[in-house]
Amino acid sequence: MAVRLVIFDCDRTLWDHDDVSTLRPPFRRVEADAVVDSRGERVHLFRGVRDVLETLRQRGLLISIASWNRPEHVFPVFELLDLAAYFTHPKVEFHPQKEKMIGTLLAELAAEGHVLRPDEVLFVDDRRVNLERVRRALGPVRTLQAGVEITDPRAILAYLD
Repeated sequence: MAVRLVIFDCDRTLWDHDDVSTLRPPFRRVEADAVVDSRGERVHLFRGVRDVLETLRQRGLLISIASWNRPEHVFPVFELLDLAAYFTHPKVEFHPQKEKMIGTLLAELAAEGHVLRPDEVLFVDDRRVNLERVRRALGPVRTLQAGVEITDPRAILAYLD
């Protein structure tokens, strides 16, 4: 079965920063794909992320987030970079249990009529342990490890073809 939902981690997956929860608001946009915090620390989208999100949306796929971060840091960055509209029920919570975040996301989507099997979900994260925990808890979710299995976000599109 084809992938119908792509879920992304944020840190080291969508952008180059290791942990946006360590940033100090307020944030401001300094380039089309970059923001800085109040100390000047920069968060920059990886090249191709915006194109991937747009292509996934054009293909009619659902897109979401499962991120171990402080939501009060992630959501302003999404807004400043004009990314928020891409994500359906994004899950940004300050704990590492992404399997719980994704389980909640799938339940919310099912309640809206989007019932998905695990093999219709692709989860992209930079940490192997997160990918393994999600598969153990939810079943045969497809996974790609950012920085290892894919080094360019646009490789996600080739994976889906």
